[in-house]
Amino acid sequence: MGSAIEIYTSVLGWLLYDRIWETLTDTGLVYLPFVGLVVKNFAKPYVAQGTNGAAETSIRMMEMDLIAMFTVATLAGAPMITLKIGDLGHTTPCGGPSVTGANTRTTYDQAFAAIGGQTAVVPVWWYGVLAIAGGINEAVIASVPCTADIRTLDYRLDNTRIQDPELRRQVQLFANDCWLPARSKFLARHDALPAGYPPDDIDWIGSRYFQDTNGYYGNGNLNLALRASEEIPGFPYDAARDTEFQAGFIPINGRPECKTWWQDGVNGLRKRLLATIDPDVLPQSVADARATNPTETDTSVEDALIRKLFEQERGQLAAPANRSDGSTPSIWSQFTNELTGTVSGAGLAFEYLTWQPKLYALRQAAPIGQSFILMAIYLLLPFVLVFSSFSLGTMLFLSIVLFALKFCTAIWSLATWLDTNMIRALGLEWWKYQYDVELGTATLVANLAAGLMFVVIPLVWFMLLGWAGYRIGSGLEAITKPIHSAAESGASKGSNMATRTISRGTGSLIGRRK
Repeated sequence: MGSAIEIYTSVLGWLLYDRIWETLTDTGLVYLPFVGLVVKNFAKPYVAQGTNGAAETSIRMMEMDLIAMFTVATLAGAPMITLKIGDLGHTTPCGGPSVTGANTRTTYDQAFAAIGGQTAVVPVWWYGVLAIAGGINEAVIASVPCTADIRTLDYRLDNTRIQDPELRRQVQLFANDCWLPARSKFLARHDALPAGYPPDDIDWIGSRYFQDTNGYYGNGNLNLALRASEEIPGFPYDAARDTEFQAGFIPINGRPECKTWWQDGVNGLRKRLLATIDPDVLPQSVADARATNPTETDTSVEDALIRKLFEQERGQLAAPANRSDGSTPSIWSQFTNELTGTVSGAGLAFEYLTWQPKLYALRQAAPIGQSFILMAIYLLLPFVLVFSSFSLGTMLFLSIVLFALKFCTAIWSLATWLDTNMIRALGLEWWKYQYDVELGTATLVANLAAGLMFVVIPLVWFMLLGWAGYRIGSGLEAITKPIHSAAESGASKGSNMATRTISRGTGSLIGRRK
């Protein structure tokens, strides 16, 4: 199966197929196409030829039609192969976990528990079509190189928020007690960042320069060090440092120096903010970032991820601060000044904010929509077969439709790989918080390409197979039409010959009597 939900929708679709087929059989509706075939093939020759040779013509015309109809009804109509929900499974590509029905470890197990113990019966033809389609899908997906799903990682990072109220409060305190004073001091001195630090290093609370340079987050003289303005849980009282308390009073917690407050390996803000990121996302993000840019280290990537987390809520976690050039914009004016200095920049900003969630939602909804469409086709197959008079062309056309829908899973797998490598090829360091017009243009290009791959390519695929299905149907009609014509022509000629023979014989007898 292409997804976990397809396990349940497939079984549900075939369960409904069985009920509908049973109803059509019990009511006799499934036999109406055969009755119609008999009536049609007797009526047409009778009207064309009268009583002479009509029976022979009808029998010959019915032979091929009956063989085709019985074949379709037996292979594609009558349920024969049992299908249990535990027989179906889904394997995540590239060494991911394999799950089976009723044990997918998702919320679908509970939502579809009602069909867990039921058994469906599937016609031989459709079972074979789906088995072949699934095998081809697995072969194609296995041939796609394994890579991190950058689009999903980026979306999950962008939507990560600090949920712990105490951690949020500490981040706000750190911004006011440490970062803003350190930044103001740096700007007041008109210092320049040494080589090796990015130009925007001092524009966030985890500045490496402030951590490395004495006199900012750390100070050799504890009396001059920047510290927390109140007691911080997890940092014990230090008499040499916390001198503001009255003699004899020992508080439960102390007021740590900013450097310790940020870097502590147990209760430090850096470690706690890093723990906020999904544990499944963090190692994949670090590994992909280092593979994309070998100059990155684990620490630099982790800092970039923490900054990305911080920037999502800068307006709530930190008061507006001066930039390195001395101006004092808010977070939104920083965003618009750097990204939307022109009308095109504004458009790029809007596109970035709107395309990211849309593409993620599209990718999440696509397998669900695919499974629902397949389920609808399964349960409607009895009606289509009966209404088409068990047409061989219709059966083959529906087979192509099912294969086309199933193969979308392989197309989306390839599209994910292409999307990831397009992001890398365009030089987008997605794990960092950065906005400028050039990167905005590259992001827009990547988003447009992703939309093309996930939407337009499947549409082109459907068009091509639709054309092929139409050609197959037309070909079958072209094959069967001469057979019908030959049968009708042969029967007509035979009846004419018999008529002439009888006429001649009758004429001879009359002549002799005379």
